[in-house]
Amino acid sequence: MAAIARIAGNPEDLERLDTHCATGSLRRAAHLLHLHHSSVARRIEQITRVLGIELTDPTGLLRARLALTAWQLLDD
Repeated sequence: MAAIARIAGNPEDLERLDTHCATGSLRRAAHLLHLHHSSVARRIEQITRVLGIELTDPTGLLRARLALTAWQLLDD
């Protein structure tokens, strides 16, 4: 969850991460966010470096999803 705090200052990054984790697909996330897939891919790559979690791996996606969900629950 500390990793999520490092990107929490940018709501767009949280939304991109949330959408990517929910879909498991950069192209599907881009479609839902109304962005070009290369833009989403670039930001997800940067978010991956900040989080230190591999978001192309199913286990990494699950870890990120759990951390994001915990962050959202604490924020409410």
